[in-house]
Amino acid sequence: MKKAGVLILFLMFALCMTVSYAQSSQPKQIVKMINTVASAEMIKKNLKNKNFVILDVRTPKEYAEGHLANATNIDFNAIDFAEKVGKLDKSKTYLVYCRSGHRSASAVEVMKTQLFQTIYNLDGGITQWTTDKNPVVK
Repeated sequence: MKKAGVLILFLMFALCMTVSYAQSSQPKQIVKMINTVASAEMIKKNLKNKNFVILDVRTPKEYAEGHLANATNIDFNAIDFAEKVGKLDKSKTYLVYCRSGHRSASAVEVMKTQLFQTIYNLDGGITQWTTDKNPVVK
């Protein structure tokens, strides 16, 4: 009976170590809200960085009315949003925005569950961006 108890304790220890190792081997996620000033600086700094993506999660109609330069549009309200976002490179850095910040916050949550590594959410969305006199393209 003692051998069975020792074996059970050993197996429980091994399981705990396996779970601990699996959690520590995943890259740490960076998820932050970022204001327009910091966003503009980040965009300027990363103009030629292929590992930096500006992600507009508004509708195609909203996107056509004006968006941040070089932004990729994936509609958060589309039924296949999670699937489309899931095809993106999770190791890149993403600046996510919408009109006011609500959809982008939800989009960031989806991206977190899909284990994207670095995600910034533009506080106040494109509304705050334009209020602060930052440029958009059509």
